Amino acid sequence: KPFLQRVVETYKRVKKDSALLLSACSHLLYNKELMASLAESGFDAMLTDPFLPCGPIVALRLALPVVFFLNSLPCGLDFQGTRCPSPPSYVPRVLSLNSDHMTFLQRVKNMLILVSEGFLCNVVYSPY
Repeated sequence: KPFLQRVVETYKRVKKDSALLLSACSHLLYNKELMASLAESGFDAMLTDPFLPCGPIVALRLALPVVFFLNSLPCGLDFQGTRCPSPPSYVPRVLSLNSDHMTFLQRVKNMLILVSEGFLCNVVYSPY
Protein backbone atom coordinates (compact mmCIF):
# COMPACT_ATOMS: atom_id res chain seq x y z
CA LYS A 1 0.00 0.00 0.00
CA PRO A 2 1.17 3.54 -0.62
CA PHE A 3 2.55 5.41 2.40
CA LEU A 4 -0.17 8.06 2.43
CA GLN A 5 -2.89 5.42 2.33
CA ARG A 6 -1.32 3.63 5.32
CA VAL A 7 -1.16 6.94 7.23
CA VAL A 8 -4.86 7.65 6.56
CA GLU A 9 -5.87 4.10 7.54
CA THR A 10 -3.81 4.32 10.73
CA TYR A 11 -5.39 7.66 11.59
CA LYS A 12 -8.91 6.25 11.09
CA ARG A 13 -8.12 3.15 13.17
CA VAL A 14 -6.60 5.21 16.00
CA LYS A 15 -9.56 7.59 16.01
CA LYS A 16 -12.06 4.70 16.11
CA ASP A 17 -10.15 2.86 18.86
CA SER A 18 -9.77 6.06 20.85
CA ALA A 19 -13.51 6.73 20.69
CA LEU A 20 -14.21 3.21 21.93
CA LEU A 21 -11.81 3.58 24.86
CA LEU A 22 -13.21 7.01 25.75
CA SER A 23 -16.72 5.53 25.74
CA ALA A 24 -15.64 2.70 28.05
CA CYS A 25 -13.99 5.19 30.40
CA SER A 26 -17.09 7.40 30.45
CA HIS A 27 -19.31 4.43 31.25
CA LEU A 28 -17.01 3.50 34.12
CA LEU A 29 -16.86 7.01 35.55
CA TYR A 30 -20.62 7.54 35.31
CA ASN A 31 -21.48 4.16 36.84
CA LYS A 32 -22.36 5.55 40.28
CA GLU A 33 -22.81 2.14 41.89
CA LEU A 34 -19.43 0.83 40.74
CA MET A 35 -17.58 4.05 41.58
CA ALA A 36 -19.18 4.09 45.05
CA SER A 37 -18.13 0.49 45.57
CA LEU A 38 -14.57 1.30 44.55
CA ALA A 39 -14.52 4.34 46.84
CA GLU A 40 -15.74 2.24 49.78
CA SER A 41 -13.15 -0.49 49.18
CA GLY A 42 -10.40 1.47 50.90
CA PHE A 43 -7.65 1.03 48.33
CA ASP A 44 -4.29 2.59 49.21
CA ALA A 45 -3.17 3.31 45.64
CA MET A 46 -4.01 2.61 42.03
CA LEU A 47 -1.71 0.72 39.70
CA THR A 48 -2.32 1.74 36.12
CA ASP A 49 -0.80 1.98 32.70
CA PRO A 50 -0.47 5.67 31.77
CA PHE A 51 -0.96 4.98 28.08
CA LEU A 52 -4.68 5.49 28.53
CA PRO A 53 -5.75 8.36 30.78
CA CYS A 54 -8.80 6.60 32.25
CA GLY A 55 -6.77 5.00 35.06
CA PRO A 56 -5.32 8.26 36.35
CA ILE A 57 -8.73 9.94 36.00
CA VAL A 58 -10.38 7.21 38.10
CA ALA A 59 -7.57 7.53 40.66
CA LEU A 60 -8.11 11.29 40.81
CA ARG A 61 -11.85 10.76 41.26
CA LEU A 62 -11.17 8.30 44.11
CA ALA A 63 -8.42 10.53 45.59
CA LEU A 64 -5.85 7.74 45.30
CA PRO A 65 -2.14 8.06 44.54
CA VAL A 66 -1.16 6.56 41.20
CA VAL A 67 1.66 4.14 40.45
CA PHE A 68 2.44 3.84 36.75
CA PHE A 69 3.77 0.57 35.37
CA LEU A 70 5.23 1.30 31.96
CA ASN A 71 8.78 1.87 30.79
CA SER A 72 7.88 5.26 29.34
CA LEU A 73 4.95 7.62 29.27
CA PRO A 74 3.08 8.12 26.01
CA CYS A 75 3.83 11.02 23.69
CA GLY A 76 7.24 11.70 25.17
CA LEU A 77 5.75 13.06 28.39
CA ASP A 78 8.52 11.38 30.37
CA PHE A 79 11.12 13.38 28.42
CA GLN A 80 9.12 16.59 28.81
CA GLY A 81 8.52 15.99 32.52
CA THR A 82 12.18 15.35 33.28
CA ARG A 83 13.43 17.87 30.69
CA CYS A 84 15.70 15.20 29.28
CA PRO A 85 16.83 15.90 25.74
CA SER A 86 15.88 13.28 23.19
CA PRO A 87 17.10 14.45 19.80
CA PRO A 88 15.74 12.20 17.04
CA SER A 89 19.06 12.47 15.23
CA TYR A 90 20.57 9.89 17.58
CA VAL A 91 17.94 8.77 20.12
CA PRO A 92 15.73 6.16 18.44
CA ARG A 93 11.99 6.26 19.00
CA VAL A 94 10.60 3.21 20.76
CA LEU A 95 8.67 1.85 17.78
CA SER A 96 11.36 2.55 15.18
CA LEU A 97 13.38 -0.61 15.93
CA ASN A 98 16.50 1.49 15.23
CA SER A 99 19.65 1.30 17.29
CA ASP A 100 21.52 4.41 18.42
CA HIS A 101 23.78 4.00 15.34
CA MET A 102 21.42 5.09 12.55
CA THR A 103 21.95 5.71 8.88
CA PHE A 104 20.63 8.92 7.34
CA LEU A 105 17.43 7.20 6.16
CA GLN A 106 16.88 5.67 9.61
CA ARG A 107 17.23 9.16 11.11
CA VAL A 108 14.64 10.47 8.65
CA LYS A 109 12.33 7.57 9.58
CA ASN A 110 12.94 8.35 13.27
CA MET A 111 11.97 11.99 12.69
CA LEU A 112 8.81 10.98 10.80
CA ILE A 113 7.83 8.69 13.67
CA LEU A 114 8.38 11.52 16.16
CA VAL A 115 6.18 13.90 14.14
CA SER A 116 3.45 11.30 13.64
CA GLU A 117 3.47 10.46 17.38
CA GLY A 118 2.59 14.05 18.20
CA PHE A 119 -0.27 14.04 15.72
CA LEU A 120 -1.65 10.67 16.85
CA CYS A 121 -1.29 11.59 20.52
CA ASN A 122 -3.42 14.64 19.90
CA VAL A 123 -6.08 12.44 18.27
CA VAL A 124 -6.06 9.96 21.16
CA TYR A 125 -5.81 12.31 24.15
CA SER A 126 -7.62 15.50 23.13
CA PRO A 127 -11.10 14.08 23.97
CA TYR A 128 -10.02 13.54 27.58
